Amino acid sequence: MTKRHFILLLILVALLASCRMSVGPTNVRVKDPTRHYLPVLCGTQLKMLWKLYNDGPEPLVIEDIQPACSAITLQTTVAKVIPEGDSVVMVFNFDTQSNLNYAQHSIRIFGNIEPEGEVELSFDVHIVPPSVDQSDYEEKYFHRLNLAGATDAETHTHLYFTDSVSADQILGY
Repeated sequence: MTKRHFILLLILVALLASCRMSVGPTNVRVKDPTRHYLPVLCGTQLKMLWKLYNDGPEPLVIEDIQPACSAITLQTTVAKVIPEGDSVVMVFNFDTQSNLNYAQHSIRIFGNIEPEGEVELSFDVHIVPPSVDQSDYEEKYFHRLNLAGATDAETHTHLYFTDSVSADQILGY
């Protein structure tokens, strides 16, 4: 074998043993991709955690994460490559300051995901405006009792009412 044949054989072996440069599609699973959150007060931060599982035979390469609204921000650093069989937790914050009433949004994650190259996370929430009256029902109840002539001892020791002071009178119905 000549020196030239040896070099060609060495190059051929190196090419055949080298890593492949492309990554095939993979299966992705998300726990609860569609969510309905309980109502929140306007101005609060709604923290959302989604766990993304790579169930496929290939590494997941995340190319882009696109929230549908500028009020949604990604709070964690997410690795661009998730090995097969592994998972990643993504934490998003939704700022309710710029929304009121019913809000429905989605977050799209793009990558080598079967079958269409993306996975969609969606959520909705009712955003309640702040009340002018910040007192709770107990404060209103005790205030009505005081207006009805109850003594301080009766107001703080008895958490019931009788026929002489009806619930309609206390609550103003």
